[in-house]
Amino acid sequence: MDNNDIALMKRLALVKQLYSHAAEHARSSATIDKIIAITSLDHAAEMLLEGVIQAFPQPTVFGGSSNLYFADPARLRSQEFQVERAGFFRLWDQVVAICQELPEPESLVLKSEMRSLHLARNDAQHSIKVPSSEFLAEMLAATRTFLDHLLYAAFGITLRQIGEALLIRSNAIRQTMELAQAALADGNSLHYAGILRLAFTIAQAAAIQQVQIGRFVGVHPPLDLLEDALQETAPDSGLAVGLNNLQLYLTQLHAELANLSLELGLGLERQSFTRFSILTPAVPLLEEDGRVHWLESGQDLGWLASQLDHDDCLWLQEYAINTILRWEADGLIGGSTPFVDVAAALDGLDHLIGQKMGISQPVPAMA
Repeated sequence: MDNNDIALMKRLALVKQLYSHAAEHARSSATIDKIIAITSLDHAAEMLLEGVIQAFPQPTVFGGSSNLYFADPARLRSQEFQVERAGFFRLWDQVVAICQELPEPESLVLKSEMRSLHLARNDAQHSIKVPSSEFLAEMLAATRTFLDHLLYAAFGITLRQIGEALLIRSNAIRQTMELAQAALADGNSLHYAGILRLAFTIAQAAAIQQVQIGRFVGVHPPLDLLEDALQETAPDSGLAVGLNNLQLYLTQLHAELANLSLELGLGLERQSFTRFSILTPAVPLLEEDGRVHWLESGQDLGWLASQLDHDDCLWLQEYAINTILRWEADGLIGGSTPFVDVAAALDGLDHLIGQKMGISQPVPAMA
């Protein structure tokens, strides 16, 4: 698969988003949600069929068993094909023929189920016939299997491996997400999680400005609030211990209140956001001059590195991208995002991880 084919990558990202959109609406029993779900599933299947057609040469043989096709293969050979005028069944037949001409021929799966899905979409769209919850559950599972099978046959990937970062409109956020992907490709899971958290935080900072909670969240934790009093107190005294504990408590309270403000103001679901936070090695604080101050998350990074397996890394990516795309759709992230010196931020993250993991690292230059 050519990862430099941006048009194809965006199409596949939209296929994934349509499927995710359908899965989300399928949880509801409301009529409109069921119609949106069945329509989105059908659109996802058609969009992938069109993507395969545009990525491969037009077939000439239309080989394989005639049972693979909806129409007569002999008739299909003599027909003129135009993707923009083709319906679902003609798209299907064209892709069947393409798959038969692959170096290792493949047969499309779940033909009858995909036919049922398309007919159900037509019924929902034109006759307001609402699919049952049981039928929707069956179509979700069948469509996921079909998409994964065709994606792997044509492009060597699965639905979950498709990155939706290309759909993020903000250049700064999208480019930072791409840096995270590069770190993951190099096998640096801790750096991947940290850079992903940085991209998420840039998006947060932009969204916060729109919901008017930035005055509190933008305040740095009171790390030096009691510094003067501590300097005038004997280090081993009970008062010093109490002051240190108080400062630690205030810092933790700030973090909890900041997270609560984010959850309320930005619609973050607490359990998922907490998991996202736990799986990242440090918390980036954005300075006004573009510098990033990394706060230790309190995690044992050796333990965290062992936890960040392939599934957890994919979950982090999906959570971050889906949340950012939702903020953009809601108008919370416009054309401007906070300026961040990303290169210096990555140096700081590298230094922090090196220190915590006991790896000798050069001290990053101060801006």
